[in-house]
Amino acid sequence: MKKRTQKTYLSACAEAVILVLFVLTDQAVKAFAEKAIPVGQTLPLIEGILHITFLVNTGAAFGLISNGYWFLMGFRVLLSLALLFILIMRRQKFPFFQRICITIILSGAIGNLIDQIFLGYVRDMFEFAFIRFAVFNVADSCITVGVVLLCLQLVIKSVDKAASVRHNKQG
Repeated sequence: MKKRTQKTYLSACAEAVILVLFVLTDQAVKAFAEKAIPVGQTLPLIEGILHITFLVNTGAAFGLISNGYWFLMGFRVLLSLALLFILIMRRQKFPFFQRICITIILSGAIGNLIDQIFLGYVRDMFEFAFIRFAVFNVADSCITVGVVLLCLQLVIKSVDKAASVRHNKQG
C-alpha cells in the first residue's frame, strides 16, 4: 500500500472510530438517564454544579422550534449528509484536525437524529445547576465542541497566515 493511501486509510479509520464511539456514548448515556431518572426529575451529580435532569425535547437546541418534527428531521438529515459528503468526497481539501472536528459534529448530529427517528424526540439530561442554561446531552456537546474547535483552528490558521504575510512584506 502506498504511503499516502495508507495515511488516508488510517485517518479515515480514526474518524470512523471517533464517530462510532461518540454516537455509542451518546446513546448509552441517554438510555441510562431514561431508565434511571423519571422525566422531569433531577439527580445531583455534583451538588450545586452538575445535575442529571431527564427531559424529552421535541424541539431543537434550547427547546427552540418545539414540535417542528419534520423541519428538524429534514435539517438533521441534510446536515448529516452534508458532513458525510465532506468527509468522504472532499476529505483531501481538509486537514486532519478539521476532519476530526467535522466527525465530532457529525457524531452529535447522528446521535440526536437517532433519537428523533426512533422516539420522535431527543433525550436531554445534563444541567448546569450554577447557571440558568438549557439541559443538553452528549450529542449536543459533540456539536458544540466540534464547532468551537473548528472555529478556533480556523481563526488561528488565519492569524498565522496574516502574520506570515506581514513578516514576508517586512523581510
